[in-house]
Amino acid sequence: MKGPIVFDFDKTLTDRDTLIGFYKIVNENNLLFKIKKTILIFFSVLYKIKIIGNDHLKKVGVALFLVGVQKSIIEDKSREYAKNIKLNNIYYEHFLNTPRENRIIASASFEIYLKEIFPSDKIYGSQLSYENGKIKGLEKNMFGREKMEKLLESGITKINTVYTDSYSDLPIMEMAEKVFLIKNNRIKKIKI
Repeated sequence: MKGPIVFDFDKTLTDRDTLIGFYKIVNENNLLFKIKKTILIFFSVLYKIKIIGNDHLKKVGVALFLVGVQKSIIEDKSREYAKNIKLNNIYYEHFLNTPRENRIIASASFEIYLKEIFPSDKIYGSQLSYENGKIKGLEKNMFGREKMEKLLESGITKINTVYTDSYSDLPIMEMAEKVFLIKNNRIKKIKI
C-alpha cells in the first residue's frame, strides 16, 4: 500500500453536513439563531454563485455563531454534539475496515468535534482561534488546497485512496491512486 487512505467527513462518513447542527447546538435553537441562520443562508447563496469563497463563508459562520463563546463551552458542546452525529454505511463498511494506522480524516468540519468522534484517529480539520479563553475567529479552514498542504506538511506525498463527496477535494484526489466519490451514500470510483 502506497500512502494512507483519506476520508472526508461531511456527506462522506455522514449523510448530511454537520456544520449548521454544530452552530445550532452552541447557540440553542431560538429566534436569534434563526435570524443568524437566515444571514448565513444569504452568504451561502453568494458562495454558490461564486461571489465569495469558502474561507469567507466559513468566517461569516464563525463570526455569527461562535465568536465570543468561551472555550470550555465549545468543548462541552463539542462532546455533546459528537454523540448525536449519525455515521453512515461508508463509515461502517469502509472506514472501520481500514486499519487505524492507515486512515486519515481530512475535513472542513471543525476539528474540535471531530476529535470527540474519532479520538484515536489522525484528523486534519478546521480550527478556531482563541483569545482570553474565548473564540476569536477562524484559525484554519481545512478546505480544498488546505487539505493537500496539510498532508504535504505532514510528510504525505502519496495517497492510496480518497473517499469524498466533492470535487473541492481535487488537490488531494490528484495525490491518490484511487478516488471514490460519495453521493447519497453510494460509492462511485472515478478517474482523475
